[in-house]
Amino acid sequence: MTSTSDPLTKSAADPDQGSAPAVDRWLVGLTVLAVGAGLVLRFLPRSGMWLDEALTTNISSLPLGEIGDALRRDGHPPLFYWLLHLWSSFGESDWWLRALPGVFSVITLPLSYVAGCRLATRAGAAGLGVRRTGLLALAVTSVMPFGIRFAAEARMYSLVTMLVFAGYLVVDDLLEGRRGTEPRRLAPAAIGAALLAGALLWSHYWSMWLLAAVGLLALWRAWKEQDAARRAGARALVVGLVGGGVLFLPWVPNLLYQTQHTGTPWGKLFGPASVAVITLVDFAGAEFGVAQLLSYLLVVLAVLATVAVFEGPRKVVLGAHIAPRIRNEVLVLSATMALGWATSYTSGNTFSSRYASVVFPLFLLCVAAGLATLRTRLVSVVTLAAILVACTWGSVSTVVFDRSQTDAVVDGVQRDLATHDVEDFVVIACPDQLGVATQRQLDRLLDREVEVVPYPTAGDPRFVDWVDYGDRNAASDPAAFLQQLSDRLTPSTTVYLVGSFQYRTFEGKCEGLFNQLAARGAVERVVEQDNAHHDEIANLWAIRPPT
Repeated sequence: MTSTSDPLTKSAADPDQGSAPAVDRWLVGLTVLAVGAGLVLRFLPRSGMWLDEALTTNISSLPLGEIGDALRRDGHPPLFYWLLHLWSSFGESDWWLRALPGVFSVITLPLSYVAGCRLATRAGAAGLGVRRTGLLALAVTSVMPFGIRFAAEARMYSLVTMLVFAGYLVVDDLLEGRRGTEPRRLAPAAIGAALLAGALLWSHYWSMWLLAAVGLLALWRAWKEQDAARRAGARALVVGLVGGGVLFLPWVPNLLYQTQHTGTPWGKLFGPASVAVITLVDFAGAEFGVAQLLSYLLVVLAVLATVAVFEGPRKVVLGAHIAPRIRNEVLVLSATMALGWATSYTSGNTFSSRYASVVFPLFLLCVAAGLATLRTRLVSVVTLAAILVACTWGSVSTVVFDRSQTDAVVDGVQRDLATHDVEDFVVIACPDQLGVATQRQLDRLLDREVEVVPYPTAGDPRFVDWVDYGDRNAASDPAAFLQQLSDRLTPSTTVYLVGSFQYRTFEGKCEGLFNQLAARGAVERVVEQDNAHHDEIANLWAIRPPT
């Protein structure tokens, strides 16, 4: 049972936690199993890195002073890259580099428990149960496939999730008036809000929309709130958010340059309904069939959290308004996604579900609150068990999923070199995006030094220059590119072309390059692209010299 002496049960609202179902051994046992499974899944070895991971690790491997300049041409803020640079001082294997996001994700787990407990102390939360809601939030967070994926992908999204959970606790402290009205108690929380807001801005640009939504909520509460402590807390939060913006000012010139010259030329535009569906399904596991079924259940629980009204210990009815216990989370989540989509759409940029990592913690809390509204032990246990099984299944599938065909391509190069006793060869990647992960795997797996030549720049294959990317690709010429390589393409040279004809801004270019190369000699497809089972697809052709 929830103890009324637990400090987490004390709040300005002083909700009646006695009406909540008990925290029994079933809930504790399922949570322990979920945490154990989640910890293992976060650190399991995976296949080779795909484009985004390889590009991130390559940029982070530069000297610290050069990372910022490289990111001007890439399109991201630098905090995660700096941290990964320091982390790589102790190891450079794929597993070790992916372990840093895993550490961030592990730190997120206790934060999710405290956040769930806090949610259950809010006005209108009577009946959820403090420890009960905390355990439910912890269990769901431990195995949700979206979190598992980015816990072991060398990208910044688990850092963003951790910072948002930490920020949630600071915001809750201030908006719920836990700091009182004295400046000496408000100042540390305001400083914490500033540091966390600044760290989020230095981690990912979609944090701007989350902070804007939180700022609007704080301004509204500072204006309309009647309770003196909550009004003072809201004002301190506004000051903290402004402070976070000030901390971000040194990077703003780079942001403005990226806004004008990089963007997302690799993706198409999405409408708001598509953004919502893509996000929900990807939270639940994306490519795998169980994900769609799971996403339906998660949505039902999130909706239940917003409208459920308790009428007695075992009776729940649906109300007509958003319950105050979850209102802030729903409003901030919705406003963040709306602002992010509107800005992206009007600026001609695409959407990827990983951007929604800024609201992922709020969604998890909504799901936990929905589970907490279930009144009977049997329904609660069965529903939670079903979610955890589906999440674990989806997470396992995420772990074993080969996101890129790079491993198969490099294996194909190795086999072909040995089978045909090839000595003189060149590896070309079209488009250049395929060259980044290919080069990394060749460096690690091939017993000889090979440098991939990326189309159209023929530059450093470890990086992609996203500045004015579409215009440069449209102006490129396959014949001129091959002429640039004329000294390397002798009559005895075997050319390995790693390529796909399905990348945006390269329409007709890689086909043209393939045709130019095919005129040199016999063509054999060593690896065929697999659209059904990979996100990053590629063919491997061997163009052999005429006999």
